Amino acid sequence: MDHIVRAYDIVFYERADPRVLDWPLMGSPWPLFFILTGYLAAIKILVPAYMKNRPPYELRSVIRWYNVVQIISNAVVTWGIMTSGWTTTYHFGCMLPDYSLNPEPLRMLRFLWWTIIVKIIELLETMFFLLRKKDKQASFLHVYHHCGTLVVVWAGTKYVGGGIASFSTMLNTAVHVVMYLYYLLSADGSPGVKATLNKYKKWLTILQMIQFTLMIVYSSQVFLPSCPASTGVALLFFANVIIVFYMFLNFFRESYVRKGKVELNGNKKKSE
Repeated sequence: MDHIVRAYDIVFYERADPRVLDWPLMGSPWPLFFILTGYLAAIKILVPAYMKNRPPYELRSVIRWYNVVQIISNAVVTWGIMTSGWTTTYHFGCMLPDYSLNPEPLRMLRFLWWTIIVKIIELLETMFFLLRKKDKQASFLHVYHHCGTLVVVWAGTKYVGGGIASFSTMLNTAVHVVMYLYYLLSADGSPGVKATLNKYKKWLTILQMIQFTLMIVYSSQVFLPSCPASTGVALLFFANVIIVFYMFLNFFRESYVRKGKVELNGNKKKSE
């Protein structure tokens, strides 16, 4: 038992960035554990039971303002991370985190922490799907992606708050600005805007996969002998990104490639 307690202290306290140990959600893994456990219990048990004999909620105004909040918050976090190193002293080589108490590294760390809050708010999306009885949208890919990303962002902030790790977070929040802007316009835009956006819907998935590819290519330098970066969080990051990329690729094939072939064959038969 003593060995387990000692290992727990080493992993979650001694090896953690001391600057975040007294920050909300960061001292131990338990707050994050209870958030994710509550989320899974809600989407798998509580909300389905609540909605069983009820009609779907519309939630049009709620979702509209949710998308607006996500556009603004992701844009602010992207800008904050970018201007806390990437537009000043950072380069695209082996950038190690700066664990000092200097203003810029602390500013970077604060914006990375705010990314955790943004990812927690994103868990509401699954609730919206279920309350609107769009259960298919609350797929395994959707749930895993939200949970996995939250865990990785939390771990990155706790152990490597800056340097190479901040690139993927910055890229992810930038992509989410585009994604939520698409959602907002496709839901509340004019009929012409909606029709145009629907034609390019598949490009959201392509954009996600491009994002994951850039993350993998850039971050893989942590494994080079010339880069003395810690690989603990990197292994968790790579495992998650590769799994999510594979699931997005399967989704793209099922939703666009195979569906497109079926529709093409159907049109050919009608014309014959």
